[in-house]
This record gives sequence, C-alpha cells and structure tokens, in this order.
Amino acid sequence: MFNLFVNERFMTELKRYEKIKDAFHQEIEYKEKKLYLNSKNINLISNNIPDFVSDGLDNLTNKMSEFYDLVKFPNYDDCEDYASLYDKGIKNLFTKRIDEELNYGTNILELGCGTGQLSLFLARGNRNIFSVDISNGSLILGEKFRSDNDIKNVYFMKMDVFDLKFKKDYFDFTISNGVLHHTKDARKAFKSLVEVTKPEGLIVIGLYHKYGRFFTKVKQKLARILGKKIFLLDKTSLKIKSRNKRNAWVKDQFMNPHETLHLPSEIMQWFKEEGVEFVNLIPHSDDISMPLFQTREKPKLSSLNEFFMIFDRNQIQEGGFFVIIGRKNKY
Repeated sequence: MFNLFVNERFMTELKRYEKIKDAFHQEIEYKEKKLYLNSKNINLISNNIPDFVSDGLDNLTNKMSEFYDLVKFPNYDDCEDYASLYDKGIKNLFTKRIDEELNYGTNILELGCGTGQLSLFLARGNRNIFSVDISNGSLILGEKFRSDNDIKNVYFMKMDVFDLKFKKDYFDFTISNGVLHHTKDARKAFKSLVEVTKPEGLIVIGLYHKYGRFFTKVKQKLARILGKKIFLLDKTSLKIKSRNKRNAWVKDQFMNPHETLHLPSEIMQWFKEEGVEFVNLIPHSDDISMPLFQTREKPKLSSLNEFFMIFDRNQIQEGGFFVIIGRKNKY
C-alpha cells in the first residue's frame, strides 16, 4: 500500500512538467505515467527528476558531475523548512535584492543550481523557476527539500549547459552564479545562457576573478599537503560552524577538479559580442544598497586597476568572486 502511495505521488510530481511545456523547443508530454520529450521517454533520477542528458556528458563535465555528487554545496544543515531557508536568503543582501526586484510571474532559469537554495528562495511570487544542474546528488537534495515543503513552481532537471532543451528568447531572468568557470568553455556556456534569455531579459553571472583568486590559488597548493586541515588557514572556513558545511566549502574552494579565471573587462567583451547591455558589476565601488538592476555607468577597467582590485575588499569578495549583470538587447 505504501509503495502504491509513493508511486502515485511521483506520477503527480512528473505531471507538473506539463505546465511548463511551452518552455521547451520540442514537445514535452506526460502520458501513461511517463514523461516524454519529442515522443522519446525521458529517464528519471530518483523517480521524479527528468534527465535531459540523452547523449552523455563529455569527460570534464562528467568529472564535475561526480565531484558535486559528493560535495553537495550548499547543503541544508541550517534549513529545516522553507521559513528558515527564506530567513537565510533575506539575510544575504544580494539574494534579498534579487527577490525584491524581480516581478511576480517571472520565468527564471538558474543554470547550475546545485542544491537549489536560490531557486527555492525565489519561489514565492508565482514565479516559474527552472533549476538545472548536472549533479544527480545535488538535484536529489534540492528536490527533496522542494517536495517536503510542497513547493509547486520549482522544476529541477538534469541538463547540459551546452545542450539546453529550452526555446530561444524564453526566460525573463537567467542566472548562473559561480558555475561557468567550472565548465569546459565558459564563453560558449555564456552564449547558451544568452540564447534562451528573451530580449530585454536580465542575465546574471558570477565568476572567479583572475587576480582576486591569487590567494585562493596559494591555498589550493597547500591543500595538496594539508588536505582538509587547510580550513585552519582560511577565514571563511573558520566562521562556518557546521562541520559538513565547512568540509563542503573547503572541497569546493581548494580541491575542485577544474576552474577558469576571468576579468570583468573580458565579460564586457562577451556582452558586446552577444548583444548584451551592461547593467551592474558587483562588488562595485557604489553602494550595493542601490537597485541591482538599475543600469549604471560602465566602470573603467584598465589592466592596472583590475589588478589592484585584489587589494580592495570592497571590489573583490572572499575567494576572488565577482558578479556582472546585463540586459539582452532588443533585436
């Protein structure tokens, strides 16, 4: 009897995907208790997460998938329910601003959602949120939290950034925060993100800074000797109380199998080539309390001042991370 109940629940969860069928460039259909894309049965992860990786992953992407199957970052140790997750989200000024400034009913793509905490945080407001990742373990963790808290408008799915199944010009808001630098080709991955964003839609990407990552690179070399004990030399690690969460942070930052480094000026060039207007750069010399999506003057990004950013904590976040926001031009 219990197995019958569980199976019926999974069928109901799968049927939800019919509500977002307009997002796909091929027909998606739920029939005979299965999900189909272009009449082809879609494999499932943990019974109810669609796996759209039909042709397999390349070697590097598969390696990253296996890494994040083990390193589920961030985990849910500090989030018992949606209320605690939301409370965590509003304490972060960046995520709080995104929530405040995005319209209700927005179609959102989070590319590289990991365990889905940002996607789930943004779920209020009748937004449709497409949460895409390549890690089975991370997706399962996010889906469990979604299901346990009965959140209907977040859709977890496994999909390759280089083979997105969505229509072009579909999403109002796309975000890939701390992900593209872990792909085999960050520039190509960015192009994929732009293609599925609608004209005048917002695009947010977070990347590792070429110079701001210098001290982290030193710690990565030390981690080969010290292993997990590298946390003793890292300020952020020492602030994390949960042992599991700290271990995940250490592995993600200092033992990750692949990362590339970038500069804001490089991303500005990507914007120009893909028809994306600059909106904002974070961290920024201006006050972050200003609206995130209010277009600002382009910062002057000479090679010299990009290098000296590493000595200014207002310019580069812990771990050498920056976020850049753009708006896709009209055709």
